[in-house]
Amino acid sequence: MYRVGLAGSYTRVTGTGGVASLANTGGFHMNLNAGSAANGTSKIGYFDPTAALMTASAGKIDYSKRIRFSMGGMMYLASTNSVIRMVFGGTGNSTDAPLAGVNGLTIKGFGVEFALQSSVIQARLIGFNSAYLTPTSYTTLTNGFGLAASDNRFFGVVIESDGAGNINLYGADSSINPNINIGQVPLLTLTGGPTNDTSTNRFGPEIQCSNSSSSPSATPSAILQSTHWLLDVQ
Repeated sequence: MYRVGLAGSYTRVTGTGGVASLANTGGFHMNLNAGSAANGTSKIGYFDPTAALMTASAGKIDYSKRIRFSMGGMMYLASTNSVIRMVFGGTGNSTDAPLAGVNGLTIKGFGVEFALQSSVIQARLIGFNSAYLTPTSYTTLTNGFGLAASDNRFFGVVIESDGAGNINLYGADSSINPNINIGQVPLLTLTGGPTNDTSTNRFGPEIQCSNSSSSPSATPSAILQSTHWLLDVQ
């Protein structure tokens, strides 16, 4: 965080049972829960990740930089119509997170989306340049990343925008133990991502838990708890 000097943070929740907290709860410093309602969303986000000590100014994200975001914690997905996202180019402090089942980005940016597919937590990369990119297919991560819908698994991931339009996802074996190692080979790659500093969006990283416009198929629907994250910009 000291390399980039974020300008601030925000939380936003809508719907019954939703949670978005940066307070230490149960040993976790980030707690998100999409809640039990249709259209329920929760998110935690940050401002101006490439402004301080960089050539970019406040109020935009410079995608000509190599941006890497790493997060570790625990993830729970039991609803087939809910998602968890980690994005740059989020909707910010005054607009709800996009629902599950719609485009996860509406302005220049990149990220990863987790969903329950065939009773396994799977991931896909998303991006927006001049338009919303066709996402990668949902893919089972190493060892399934969650072997059953009821799993609450430790996880470690890195999402990267390399400054040349390539968006990469690195991941680790999910585990019932917190000691996990992130591999050095991308699990997923999406091309055509943003490469310049013309973005008018300043929101990222933004972590979202979202239900769809229908009631979640199970509750709790989507929960993310994190002990730590790291942002590196070069």
